[in-house]
Amino acid sequence: MPPKRKRGGPGNGRGLPAPRSGDDRLGAEELREQLRRAVAAAAGPRRPADVVVTGTLSRADVETHPLVLTDERGEVWELVLPARWSLDASPGARVTVRGDVIDEESSTQVAPRLRVRSLSRAD
Repeated sequence: MPPKRKRGGPGNGRGLPAPRSGDDRLGAEELREQLRRAVAAAAGPRRPADVVVTGTLSRADVETHPLVLTDERGEVWELVLPARWSLDASPGARVTVRGDVIDEESSTQVAPRLRVRSLSRAD
């Protein structure tokens, strides 16, 4: 049995197949289908961006007083806690948050929103 050839570019076979040589070339129809799939995958829903932010907790000075985190560069993040979470931290506490940047409307619109997956004290 001949050895299997790796198809595709970087990323363990993701993306378009590697160019073929000789009589083993892709036909126009197969190329169109590969391109259609690549475009459809790129146009699909975006996955949330995973980020880790360390900063200081506070409450935004707007009507609902959402919980926000200000990082070392002065960038502010509105924190979205999972259902049934309660946070026992006072304003000014330094924490590290791991979460997903979410792109959805909010009533406050104070800052980019970060859906919290984990939160720990920053020492």
